[in-house]
Amino acid sequence: MDYGAITIDTSIFDQKGLRLESGILKTLEQFNGKPSHLVLSEIVLREVHIHLKRKASDSRDQVVKAIRESVLSLSVSEESARTATESLVPPIDDAEVAKKRLASFIEKTGAEIIPATGRVGLDKIIKKYFGAEAPFAPVGSKKNEFPDAIALMSLESWAKEYKTKILAVAKDGDWKRFSDESNFIDVVEDLAEAIAAFQPHSSAIEFCTHIAGTLPYGEPSALYEMISQYVSDAVGEINLYPDASSQFFYEPDYVEVVLDEFEFLVDEEGNALLQPVQGQNGTLIVEAKIMVTATVSTSFSLTVRDSIDKDYVPIGNASASSGLQFVSEILLTFEGDFEECQEDIELTSFELLSYPSDVDFGDIEPDWWHEEQ
Repeated sequence: MDYGAITIDTSIFDQKGLRLESGILKTLEQFNGKPSHLVLSEIVLREVHIHLKRKASDSRDQVVKAIRESVLSLSVSEESARTATESLVPPIDDAEVAKKRLASFIEKTGAEIIPATGRVGLDKIIKKYFGAEAPFAPVGSKKNEFPDAIALMSLESWAKEYKTKILAVAKDGDWKRFSDESNFIDVVEDLAEAIAAFQPHSSAIEFCTHIAGTLPYGEPSALYEMISQYVSDAVGEINLYPDASSQFFYEPDYVEVVLDEFEFLVDEEGNALLQPVQGQNGTLIVEAKIMVTATVSTSFSLTVRDSIDKDYVPIGNASASSGLQFVSEILLTFEGDFEECQEDIELTSFELLSYPSDVDFGDIEPDWWHEEQ
């Protein structure tokens, strides 16, 4: 039985940073209007809405705090601060912001929402719960698995009705246990792998297979150098929060990130881990996995508290640097005539999909500290 639909668990939306408008989640728009399309459980939709609302609230708080602090730290006028607030902070509440983003995602992807009502009987859930049947575990707090049970049972009911099979993407053991006992739902953890299962075999896919065997060795050189430049630029734009420990009070500066090297992650045969996630109309979008090695550096302004005046007295700066290594997914967009002129195919877009949010510089001391020892 071929897959008639693809579905995604909340865990995947979270893993991809809830970036509905970019990255690999955006490539789901290719399923709009296709026989094999995107289906989403009503339960997953509600959970994603809650997470989007929370993210909107966090972002709003950060922006408001930054504007408020700029009045003091950067001598920004109150009028400019009000203008910035009006421009950057939407007047609608966070729930409405989340609702609009989700509605736009559903419209662009053509996602079909599978309701729980009418598809999941309470008696069946109770039977699974007390029988410790998947997705309910035999031990632990089974009440947390009710949303998964409702989502999976409603999706399975839909698949049975349309006599098709669903490929689900989830980083959740409950979903995997359920799929092991279901004839209508299979589960994988990698979204790119799932999307690739719906791609037709074509010359574009053959191109992807070819470069998977050559890129780990720096060929074709022009393409490899272009990717290297893209990686270098993207790594240099990463915004890292600097963590450190010190006996003094400290204020960190901007963290500079410089790429040292990167390499493609490969399979057992030495081929780069490339997954075609969209191939149509002269365009091929591929996800690859790379290992990034970089050097990060910053400086800290150190102060001590004057016990008499109760003020914080500057005692100098601390320069710090550290190595950083992480695995990231990247999206590569190729355009050209894959049938006739593959040598003219161009890399037209690049996106670094994942990276750390902070870096630990360890213990820091004033730069002059050791000079006086």
